[in-house]
Amino acid sequence: MTLGWRLFMLAVLLPVLPILYVMLRDECEPKKNIIVGVTLPYAAQSDSVVRGLLEQYKREMRLACWAMLAAAIPNLLFSGFGSFLTYWLVWVVALCVVPFIPYIRCNKALRQLKEARGWKRAPDAPQAVADLQAAAQEMRWLSPWWFLPPLAASLAPLAFDWTMWPLWLADALIVPVCWLCYRCLYRNRTEVVDGDSHRTMALTRVRRYNWGKFWLTMAWATGFFNIGMWLTIGHVWLCMGVILLYGVVICTEAVGIELRVRRLQEKLTADCGAEYVDEDDRWIWGMFYYNPNDSRMMVNARVGINATFNLAKRPAQIIALFLVALLLACPLFGVWMMGMERAPVELAVTETEVTGTHYTDQWSIAREDIAAIEVITDLPRLRRVAGTGMDSALTGQFNGDGWGRLTLCIDPRQGPWLLIEKTDGTLFLFGGSQEGAAAAAAERLR
Repeated sequence: MTLGWRLFMLAVLLPVLPILYVMLRDECEPKKNIIVGVTLPYAAQSDSVVRGLLEQYKREMRLACWAMLAAAIPNLLFSGFGSFLTYWLVWVVALCVVPFIPYIRCNKALRQLKEARGWKRAPDAPQAVADLQAAAQEMRWLSPWWFLPPLAASLAPLAFDWTMWPLWLADALIVPVCWLCYRCLYRNRTEVVDGDSHRTMALTRVRRYNWGKFWLTMAWATGFFNIGMWLTIGHVWLCMGVILLYGVVICTEAVGIELRVRRLQEKLTADCGAEYVDEDDRWIWGMFYYNPNDSRMMVNARVGINATFNLAKRPAQIIALFLVALLLACPLFGVWMMGMERAPVELAVTETEVTGTHYTDQWSIAREDIAAIEVITDLPRLRRVAGTGMDSALTGQFNGDGWGRLTLCIDPRQGPWLLIEKTDGTLFLFGGSQEGAAAAAAERLR
């Protein structure tokens, strides 16, 4: 694996760390009377003990993020793609845990202080009144027609390159998902801070309007992303640049909108008095919502961006467990890639067909479908379209200078290689990790 690829992966994954730091550090600023997941009266927000706990939280957060940054650097020393990827995936799992340890510590300390100072309030009637009045307000939804042009743009590559249809279709499905998220995630959800229904409706409108812009922006960005992928699919670094740009746009927009919403909500709740809604007992560590009396499966998240599950609901528990299991299983994909990296490329000829095999992938050509064969000693410039591009194996769809689109199953370190043209004009390039595999296969075919 080249240094360029390692640096590219570093550029893609490492920015997640400062984004997470900014989001978690911003939890020190009050949003709807909530600081680090704990509801506090307005007067308590300037308490010296509270400020001291927040300063300690910031120091611990900086230390945790510096530790994660230091842990990312050794990955540049790995030369194999499988080991490199495994390390990164373990790092990502750790990133989902380590920075939140200071948050949990501060949340528990603030809740203990709140209990000792008598700041805790029980959920009361005005909350239900505010919810009902705010939920009854008519929401002006964006027309679905705004999502139709990016959907058409996402599907456009299908008309020009059908061989990559799973990729184009999967990307295009993001657009209707954006519309569904826009319509469903905010249905009958309100931002309650006290018994003032007008304030609740204003807070709710702020979040719905701004996040509506995000889902629309993401839909349009996805349309341009699919077109960009189609135009650069044969040029690896340009394609990687398109992917990186898409990720930057989505992350920047999401973080920017969430911070903007928090600042606006902070202004709207700055004059809250002694009457305020306290739901802290329904939030585990200020992050995980558990309320059997709430019929909603999704609510606004107290930490992070957008929404979270009500873990008192069985469907939410199943989804959450699945997501946790998926996250913990991610390093296994790196282990699987390590096995692929070490697996030999095999070329076999039988009485009826020619077969190229690598790990779990296999390509077969019936001998009666072969129009011509040629043993080549020099590889042209190859650009991957879809498949595996390792130092030890090139498999899948590639574009070759002078050849166009062809299917590869070769070990690029071990030549020569066998070029096969089928009767329908399609090209295959086979080889093996064993010396002389291609020449022996060509001899049998002749």
